[in-house]
Amino acid sequence: MKFNMEFFKGNTEPEEKEELQDIKKYIEENDNIKSYETEFPENITDKEMYHLSTQSQNIINWYPLKKEMKVLEVGGNLGELTGVLCEKCQEVVTIEPDIEKARLLAKRHETQENLEVVVGNFEDISLENNKFDIITLIGVIPKIKQLMNRNYTLIECIQYLEQYLTEDGRFLIAVDNKFGLRYFAGNPENIFNQKFESLIGYSNRQEKVETFTKTTLEKQLQAKGYKANFYYPLPDYRLANVIFTDKELPRYNSVDKYNSYYTEKSDTIINEIDVFREILKTDEQMFPFFANSFFVEVSRKEIKQLYKYISFNNMRKQEYRLITKIANDYVEKQVVSKEANSHYEQVKQNMKILEGNKIKTVDYVENGVIRSKYIDQKYLLNNILTQNLEKGDIEGFDNIIQQYIEILKIGSYQIEKDQKTVFEKYGIDVSKEQLEEMHFVKNGLWDMTFKNCFYMKEEFYFFDQEWNEENIPIEFILYRSILYTISLRRYVNIDDLFKKYGLAKYRELFEKLDNVLQEKIRDDRLWRFYSRNTYFDIDGTKQELINLGLRDNAKQLAIENLQREKENMQQENQKLQQENQKLQETIQQATQERKVMEQQMQQLYELANESICKKIYRKMKKILGGNHEQKN
Repeated sequence: MKFNMEFFKGNTEPEEKEELQDIKKYIEENDNIKSYETEFPENITDKEMYHLSTQSQNIINWYPLKKEMKVLEVGGNLGELTGVLCEKCQEVVTIEPDIEKARLLAKRHETQENLEVVVGNFEDISLENNKFDIITLIGVIPKIKQLMNRNYTLIECIQYLEQYLTEDGRFLIAVDNKFGLRYFAGNPENIFNQKFESLIGYSNRQEKVETFTKTTLEKQLQAKGYKANFYYPLPDYRLANVIFTDKELPRYNSVDKYNSYYTEKSDTIINEIDVFREILKTDEQMFPFFANSFFVEVSRKEIKQLYKYISFNNMRKQEYRLITKIANDYVEKQVVSKEANSHYEQVKQNMKILEGNKIKTVDYVENGVIRSKYIDQKYLLNNILTQNLEKGDIEGFDNIIQQYIEILKIGSYQIEKDQKTVFEKYGIDVSKEQLEEMHFVKNGLWDMTFKNCFYMKEEFYFFDQEWNEENIPIEFILYRSILYTISLRRYVNIDDLFKKYGLAKYRELFEKLDNVLQEKIRDDRLWRFYSRNTYFDIDGTKQELINLGLRDNAKQLAIENLQREKENMQQENQKLQQENQKLQETIQQATQERKVMEQQMQQLYELANESICKKIYRKMKKILGGNHEQKN
């Protein structure tokens, strides 16, 4: 890996520094790790998923790159896609204007000998007349000014970079759709991380932000003489789960093959997949208008579009992740990484099991690659069964189910007394009566479901059989077929179907087995990430606001009542104080009067005593007469 700072003149517009802090730790503290997913916490953030997981590579991992190709990666960011490009191509030159991001990218891919990381912008960089077969512009809209050092539009950027493209070369571009359904649903846009900003054309922003629909981008490219093929990744190009094209648009009963994801600021108000179903049921041609983002091949020459549909297994553990790619005449399986090689070989063995049981399949191996004959989706068994219910053809529906059950029963047997079954393998309690009732198969390809089967001319053709468990009941396979054909629920209660086909009594048992098998395959951290539900219930919230208003009014009324009581009590207190004052004055007056009376009484007493004494004196004087006077 070559780290080229020859053209770096200082980072005048460093970006997203706060966002980088947690991500830096993964890259700086782990040496030569291809995937950082093993270090992820229990609750994965959308930033960790995009910047560090292998799932962000889905947008390019499927693309038919060739080993002899030279690639110019414009805006390498943190190297989310750089490693895949290095593995698949002869030479990769990555341009990253942000010095900190460039250093992290170089650290992350330091073992890639065919990689050169160039720090700087195109106004200063000289690529010495290099020509490239592929130039990538993945998610560069927010940083075009930083990359070009001027306010270029995307089309102007493409025109400038064309000098570095070979005659037969092509641009690979990924941009958001300004009217993507996920933004109507309440997910924030990806430039300012604000809700509904792209829908109003960023009119609240001083700086100009370029936005696209498919039509506007296509017209701009055509006006400059470019040819383009459009792809529609869902949920978007950052964490693609499925990729549709104009040759293979989704249908209302097949659009649910992806998992939405939610960011920290998501407050989604609708189920995106349900709305897509209704759009597609009304008018399939409306899908490109609402697609969340676009992946576009651009060239001066006509480009043959090799694949028309791609899907990924985003919630699986790495050792089970495969890519399914549909071309015009065949379907092809590819491993996401070498960790899945063993599983890839198991799929080949499962194909032999089908052939050994004389069960028809459309799968075959060609030059070590697993392929299938391409058959139109309208022949998928789940679609045909749904259409029967939609038309009210219950008899036709039931006849197909009975034929399907007979296929599952091929090679089936009643379990013997001491024979171990899949239930014992996974420690699931099952009664003797249940074991005796069920029909077992030695090599249980338990994903022989409606969605993995074509039905043509009353014949069944299975495909995509990845899983095998020994001694598993065929009733369990039928149970899974009904349970996971979601479209049936629009027309019938699945509990009624379980009763009709004798599965209701096993439901709890089969649910346990299904959970065990899913847990074996599923990466629980990724499953939690995609299973977050942050739906914002408008009606519920409106009622809650009404309830809050009622509670606020009641609180205000209570406050007013308390205020009145307080005022009454203050008045009463004031009145009592006045009365008390009067009482005190009365007591003081009475006390004063009492003192006066006491004084008067004393005076009277003294006067009375003096009067008595005088009376006694006169009496004595009278008694004693003159003698007494003389003696005195």
